[in-house]
Amino acid sequence: MLGRFLLLGGLALMTPACGEDYDTYVELREPSGMLELSASEPVGSRRFRMVAAAKPDTRAKVSWPYLSLNVGRRWSNPDASSAEVVYPWLRVRLVDESDGAVLDEDVVVFDEQGLPREENLANSPGRDDRAERFDVTYRLEFERQGTPSDGIIKVFWNTYASVSSSGDRDEVEFTVTEQP
Repeated sequence: MLGRFLLLGGLALMTPACGEDYDTYVELREPSGMLELSASEPVGSRRFRMVAAAKPDTRAKVSWPYLSLNVGRRWSNPDASSAEVVYPWLRVRLVDESDGAVLDEDVVVFDEQGLPREENLANSPGRDDRAERFDVTYRLEFERQGTPSDGIIKVFWNTYASVSSSGDRDEVEFTVTEQP
């Protein structure tokens, strides 16, 4: 009998030490957009602000803010008949604006067909710390080869974001917005 009492008492004491469960996920699938890069204007960027917060008067915490951008690109060469075609490269990077850290990067060199190619860039694995609020701005940077390459590179993206919470979905405010 004493053994069972000690076991139950020990389990009761361990429960607070285990911490809160972060098993509620809130997801967003926006914003999306498109950008054109030319040899004369080879650089561009877009900024995304992610805010995840527990609503007032709740005890919820948020964790693991995650942002993924599905980036597609297509190159069209206006002078495809030329024997001296220079196939451009394009670099796309996801940067955390708070410290300038490059979180993910992809580079592609186009071929004569210039077909669309997609790649996912993410801030993975996310932030493990738990807080009442996260407010993070990311920059998606685009850089293409300038002259002597010609043509237009169209870059398009879709955004997916999620956050974990110790509370219910209705206890969390979560937004991802494109910033100027």
